[in-house]
Amino acid sequence: MDLTTYEKIWVNCIRPKIDRMKAVDDDIFFVDGQVKEKIWSTYEKCKNDIHTYMYDPNGRIDRHKVASIMLYSIIINNPFELKYLHDRKTIKGASLMANEILAFNTAVGIVLSFIETNAVEKADNIRLEIFKNGFIYPECQHDSYEANVFKMLYYAKYNNRYDVFAFSHVLFLIEAYTELVMKNKLANMVES
Repeated sequence: MDLTTYEKIWVNCIRPKIDRMKAVDDDIFFVDGQVKEKIWSTYEKCKNDIHTYMYDPNGRIDRHKVASIMLYSIIINNPFELKYLHDRKTIKGASLMANEILAFNTAVGIVLSFIETNAVEKADNIRLEIFKNGFIYPECQHDSYEANVFKMLYYAKYNNRYDVFAFSHVLFLIEAYTELVMKNKLANMVES
């Protein structure tokens, strides 16, 4: 991803999510200042580190790694902070995990954008149909899949254990799950 693409992601994806989250959550505030630049700087450094781990360091990294690196860059730079640090017991979980929520939703948006762009370029109407409503998440016994991911990201950051490669695989599996569910649904519609 180059700086121009990042600017588009910031304007079309990240900043609107920040504004929506601020509008509905009175317990958080956005730390403006240099956050946008810090996220980009962290993304670039992490991306370059990832390239050194890859077999072909000059090759391109896939959409899941791009999204996972951006996710990491957001949560590590904490664009949201709590307004009332002295009374954490009354703060909602969504407020405590605002950075993780923003980061995950941005990562999902990036992956979906790559999928859509690729499908349009290849005139793949089936793939466009599969992902037109976003991702489908597995059902979980306790809480939603997304809420469990937010918690996982929160504790990964808290314990300094975020793994770009592992989370890129989570994004891949979410994509594969959606594709499987939707292909089955579309096949059943054709049979009916």
